[in-house]
Amino acid sequence: MDLKQLHYFVTVVEEGSISAAARRLYLSQPPLSAQIHCLEVELGCQLFERGPRKIRLTQAGRMLYDRATAILEMAQLTRRELMAYQQGSSGTLRLGAISSVASTLLSGWLQTFHQVYPRICFEIFEGNTYQLLDQLQDGRLDLALIRTPFSARGFQCTYLLREPMMAVGKPSLLPGESGSSISIAELGTLPLIFYRRWEQVLEEIFEEAHLHPQAFCKNDDARTTAFWAGAGLGVGIVPASVLPLLRNGEMVFRPIEDERLVSSISAVYRGEPATITVSFLEHLEQACQAGDEQRGKKG
Repeated sequence: MDLKQLHYFVTVVEEGSISAAARRLYLSQPPLSAQIHCLEVELGCQLFERGPRKIRLTQAGRMLYDRATAILEMAQLTRRELMAYQQGSSGTLRLGAISSVASTLLSGWLQTFHQVYPRICFEIFEGNTYQLLDQLQDGRLDLALIRTPFSARGFQCTYLLREPMMAVGKPSLLPGESGSSISIAELGTLPLIFYRRWEQVLEEIFEEAHLHPQAFCKNDDARTTAFWAGAGLGVGIVPASVLPLLRNGEMVFRPIEDERLVSSISAVYRGEPATITVSFLEHLEQACQAGDEQRGKKG
């Protein structure tokens, strides 16, 4: 059993007949039928039930199809990774990013990186932190930009940007001046909007303070939190870099006074990174360092 046989097999399944698959593969029917027969002999089981017009997968055929598609996809990804590793300054980087990064910081990072490496292309995948970690684990991503907290076991992490969590809301719901800090005691009296991955941390903090705040809305996306807070439905808890998503100019934003409510944007990968991944990591570190220095001058 080799990759070519698996490719032939998957094509037959997708086309539904030997004749249609042969046309797609630019082969005549006899050699394609022979390849499928050889595969069945080698595996010792029947893969198809032949009908007058269509063929149907047997149970063994369905099992092989699931495995074959995964194997062929991994082979293709491996070829691309090796090409990118050899080329260094060109290729495609499969980059995952959570919404709070993809919607705010990522475009600036990609723009400056593209000026230096114009021949490197990107495939961007958005998802929450746990979805992107799963894709890294499966080899579908080269690099993911996610936020703490998460379990880093089995991954390599570069921590790029540390930022406080902010309380954001309309003045009618969030008293005080923008930029002034807000205590946990004050936060615990407000109708809160936050995403679920912070739920356990918040519960522990409020329990220590003997507070039982109202969770007006729990969700899975920073953009949802920002949108609902901007609509005046509650007080959102978001990382500082999400503030540009707040389109309502009347919004109040206040950093929260608790070191546990600090989030770090992290670049995460597995194993030995390819050359283009290393180049992008170095660029991210330089960009974040320059940003820290610029903020220090303003401060």
